Amino acid sequence: AAWAAAQAGWTLPQPVPDVVAAQSFFHACESGKGWVECKRFCTPDAVFDAQAEPLQGINTVQDYTEWMKSIAVVAMPGCSYELNSQSFDPKTSTAVFVGTFRGTHTGHLDGLPAPTHKSMETHYVYSMHVNSEGKVDKITKVWHSAWAAAQAGWTLTPPMPDIVAAESFFHACESGKGWVECTTRFRITQSG
Repeated sequence: AAWAAAQAGWTLPQPVPDVVAAQSFFHACESGKGWVECKRFCTPDAVFDAQAEPLQGINTVQDYTEWMKSIAVVAMPGCSYELNSQSFDPKTSTAVFVGTFRGTHTGHLDGLPAPTHKSMETHYVYSMHVNSEGKVDKITKVWHSAWAAAQAGWTLTPPMPDIVAAESFFHACESGKGWVECTTRFRITQSG
């Protein structure tokens, strides 16, 4: 196509670097690559925000990518995602992605109930700010986590009392569960 366009005197639109970095991040994150792969597309201190119970206490993109890795690789191996739509606003340097995640809870993951073998299909939106160096420095996720949890047979419970939270924090940290696990404020249990 490029050769034919050149012969006709046309120039094909080139991908906007900011969009390429954000899209590369999206695919790496959603496929469970974790921070090791995703950090190439982000600033080291990239912030994360979501109003979804399972993500309470996750404030950095690094922690979020590790959470996604644990879901995609451990809790729901073989899961998939679909990029439904994407856009980029050059005035605000913001990329927006609409996706659908599909998975079946078959793996054991601390913080989740025993595998329910139930599936979820859940829609979500990412708003990603890209800085002047072409790196993602802020992500906001919009996701109806209660809907997804119900499909998977999980019940989201409110924050634990301080002493229970402190004990959970201690055990998670001392057993080497990692920062994401240590900072989780919500427990997820199996629903009937």
